[in-house]
Amino acid sequence: MTRPVPANLKELFSYRLNRLAFVSSRIAARVNESQYELGSRDWRIIGLLGAFAPLSLNALAHEANIDKSQASRSVAELIERGLVKRGADESDGRGVRLDLTPQGRALYRKVFPKAVDRNEKMLSVLTDEEREVLERAIDKLTEHTIRLLEELKPPRTR
Repeated sequence: MTRPVPANLKELFSYRLNRLAFVSSRIAARVNESQYELGSRDWRIIGLLGAFAPLSLNALAHEANIDKSQASRSVAELIERGLVKRGADESDGRGVRLDLTPQGRALYRKVFPKAVDRNEKMLSVLTDEEREVLERAIDKLTEHTIRLLEELKPPRTR
């Protein structure tokens, strides 16, 4: 089966995927902002720390797909709100490890199940087989696209 070549931007896979991600993020943002005063970046940070803490700022920024300066500002605000704490990295005297405070952990336990429910509602239009295929395809595409991005990195100079 030959697929037609996209005729415009709206037909590109990357555009369509970005649109889906944007709409999904807006749904989450509306709920999280109104119920928990959490922006989408704040929720990503809390969600990642809730599952994978402790994390360095660099690791957190990488996993959240935000630049380090944005992550730093968001973490500072979350520390001020009493949701995140900084600790020393025992393996690196200069390093900092980030984790949730008890208040942050309690918030994570409230918000995460609602995120699961939202995702289940979005995916409910798919059959079990379609969902399985979609999840495998997303994993495969993500791994492949990361390799493509690595190929675009400029060569290191000495």
